[in-house]
Amino acid sequence: MDIAEEQRAFYSALLDQFGDDPRSLSHRDQATQYERFHRLARLFEGESGPISVHEIGCGLGHFGEFLQQHHPKALFSGSDIHPSFTESCARKFPQGTFHSRNVVEVLPPERYDFLTLSGTFNVPLSASPEAWQGFVEGMLGAMYAMCTKGFAVNFLTTFHDPEFTRKELYYQPPGELLNFVVGKLSRFWELDAAGPLYEYTLRVYRPEYVRARHTDEAFTRYFRSHPRPSST
Repeated sequence: MDIAEEQRAFYSALLDQFGDDPRSLSHRDQATQYERFHRLARLFEGESGPISVHEIGCGLGHFGEFLQQHHPKALFSGSDIHPSFTESCARKFPQGTFHSRNVVEVLPPERYDFLTLSGTFNVPLSASPEAWQGFVEGMLGAMYAMCTKGFAVNFLTTFHDPEFTRKELYYQPPGELLNFVVGKLSRFWELDAAGPLYEYTLRVYRPEYVRARHTDEAFTRYFRSHPRPSST
């Protein structure tokens, strides 16, 4: 069973057990779920006008409900490998478009201002560490290609109390992650580990978006074309 098939089966079982509930997406409860959402949404906190926000792994549309409360100008859409999830989102958000697809396997043609992903990288199931890291990097690459401004994702951190370590979960070393991001994607990034959870949020921005927000001529020298730094 490949990663996508195994993930689909895993979330199907949770959905059958919990229904429309944060636990169906591997969240402990809504409080921790919304803590993650707030940190993801800092990706576009400087935006005042309408924006398109596409969630990879849109699940039951809980992030869309969060956006309605806190970022009402955001047009929410999403992708998920589970058809039941995208069908649920389409019912809740008739103004949005939702796709049942694997964006790592086939890069979609659509482009969005911002992309987000929450919790997907935490549960590798039977995937080997090497296969899972390849999946993580493939997903980050796809999200960067699909965004016109930036993307945000979250990870369990290796900097946590050892007594809370669970062998079935995946903890992403921040240093290795940044080597990949800077080497393959963009030098404009943020790591946010300031919340109460044993997690951190990665926010990555496209150079052209950063440049557009820093128009003073004093910054011109920082946006010259340079060869991309090596990740090794």
